[in-house]
Amino acid sequence: MANTNAPFGFRQYYGGSGGAPTFAQSTRLIASTDTTAIYSGDPVMPVVSTANGYITQAAAGTTTLAGIFVGCKYLSVSQKRTVWNSYWPGSDASGDVEAYIIDDPNAQFVVMGNSTTFNITGSLTTVTSSKVGQYAQFAIGTGNASTGQSGAYLNSAGTTVTFPFIVRGLIVAPPGSDGADPTTAYNQVIVGFNNEWLRSNGAGPTGIS
Repeated sequence: MANTNAPFGFRQYYGGSGGAPTFAQSTRLIASTDTTAIYSGDPVMPVVSTANGYITQAAAGTTTLAGIFVGCKYLSVSQKRTVWNSYWPGSDASGDVEAYIIDDPNAQFVVMGNSTTFNITGSLTTVTSSKVGQYAQFAIGTGNASTGQSGAYLNSAGTTVTFPFIVRGLIVAPPGSDGADPTTAYNQVIVGFNNEWLRSNGAGPTGIS
């Protein structure tokens, strides 16, 4: 079954050392003047010009990640009340925005791969290698303002040790479900943090090919 090209960002797959209901979420801040929308499932990074815990939507590259954004709370100027939102629309806050991110260094996520890089050739019974164990780069994609859902997806893989993620596995079950066919494009991939601020090894382990 062919997979659907419908990126959804980074969806938590494994909670690491955290349990329900927070799964080791942390609270950070978004400046009310930050006009960049941040969607649920987007990677976020520290605002390097400050040292006060502010985050913003991450740009693809080798910048250290702060985590994965999952929602926020702020005093709405238009509604004159505190609102909880699955995404930060880039405006309408009076004062700092309270943001919730998953930054457990052992957390794992499911994310859609691009059209060519993360699917395997051949069948599951004959494949001898894949991108599992390699470092991965993301693309931020286009978020959905109606649902608040991220449009981020994995864009490339390789041996660059400062890439933000590392591939842990491929989704192959339940058979026939959307995203579970690793032999066709846009399959779903399991990743963990690599270049993330709480990882003790900094840029990640070396020697992975």
